[in-house]
Formats: sequence, C-alpha cells, structure tokens
Amino acid sequence: MAKEEIPVITEEMMRKTALRLSKYKKKKPLKGVKNVTCTICGGNTMDYADDLVFDCYVLGERIIISNLTGLRCRTCGEMGYDALSSDIIDRYMHEKVTGGYEVTVSTLSAGKLGLYFPKDVLRTMDIKAKIKAIIKPISKKKMVIELGA
Repeated sequence: MAKEEIPVITEEMMRKTALRLSKYKKKKPLKGVKNVTCTICGGNTMDYADDLVFDCYVLGERIIISNLTGLRCRTCGEMGYDALSSDIIDRYMHEKVTGGYEVTVSTLSAGKLGLYFPKDVLRTMDIKAKIKAIIKPISKKKMVIELGA
C-alpha cells in the first residue's frame, strides 16, 4: 500500500467527532418506558419501540426512514420519536426543500369559501369525501388543516 493511500486523521477531525458523540451521550434513551399517556387517544398506552418508521411526503416525494426508536401507542398507533431518532429525521429533512401547492379559494353557496385539493395532494394523502377536518388558524395568512379518521 502506497504511503499516500493511508488516510490521515487530523486533530480537527478527532475534535469534531468527539463533539458529535458528546451530543448523543447527553440524550437519554426511552428503552424500558411503558404506559405513557398518549396525546392523541388519551390512554396510558404508549410503550418503547425500536422499530418505528418515519413516513412522509415532501412535494410528492415519499420519504421513509426506518429503524427509529421512541414511543408507540398500543391503542391508536401514534408514534413519538426519541431525541436520537428526531435528530436523524431533522438531519435528513433539513436537506429537503419544502414548499406547497398553489390553490385558489373558491366561492361556494351561502357566503362560504372552499378549497379544491390538487391531484398530487390527493395521491400522497389519505383524503376522502366527507372526511372531518380541523382548521387551526396560525396567523392572518397561515393555517393548519388536520384530517380526522
């Protein structure tokens, strides 16, 4: 093996690695946690799980990250990721460009307004006719729409 093929680990590389590892040591794992109250269904049914999957769509692209750890509700299936898994998700999602779909607010009858969802949104989400939705205004120009079951 030629001398120039041998990788050299510098002091700077060692310092960065030690700093990165120190962040993970401070975060306590949830292993062994049981019967935590679920924020969705309200039952004491959330237990530690080491097989969680993060599954979402960003501008029509499906993103799946598996082998995550955290809590899962036995009743409704709601998941909560621990600090290490949240860091993995944040690191990956930070690289993704977020955006949205442009829609026009339409006038319906009796002074009501409505939105029509684009086909890409319908393809990536489980939206059916007559489904209940909760609209949460955040500001004069922003809102969140949560779909019910």
